[in-house]
Amino acid sequence: MKIKKYPLIGSVMMSFLLLGACGDKEEVSDAPDKDTAQSEFGFQSFDLDVDTADQKDAIEASFDIDISETEAEYVNQIESKNLSGNDAYVELEPIFKKIGLTKDMSKEEVIEKVTQAFGVEEYTEFDLEVEFSDGDNQEFTDRK
Repeated sequence: MKIKKYPLIGSVMMSFLLLGACGDKEEVSDAPDKDTAQSEFGFQSFDLDVDTADQKDAIEASFDIDISETEAEYVNQIESKNLSGNDAYVELEPIFKKIGLTKDMSKEEVIEKVTQAFGVEEYTEFDLEVEFSDGDNQEFTDRK
């Protein structure tokens, strides 16, 4: 019986290696290092989901930087954009700089800055999770 298990284990291990080698389409190769991004944006993780009356998931933006990699995705159904990796980062970088989030901002101020920067001031649902540079996690939600 033991002899039959080894080919299966080898096949499973090979599958994991092949999947790992495929790469991650959200990975950003042209991103600044973690310290630079944190000082420019004020955060290391940003996950936004905005629904409008006309469109569920009208805006979805995610950005995450850690020691080994940076990932970014940006979907803007209003402007027909569906970007990931470097393309998403190129679109999100100026928006993040414009927003200038800090952890001491009020919920209302954060929502106003983010909705204006992404061009969706009229929304039905707003959900933003941010991990600031000091590791503090905050969530901002609103429903109309």
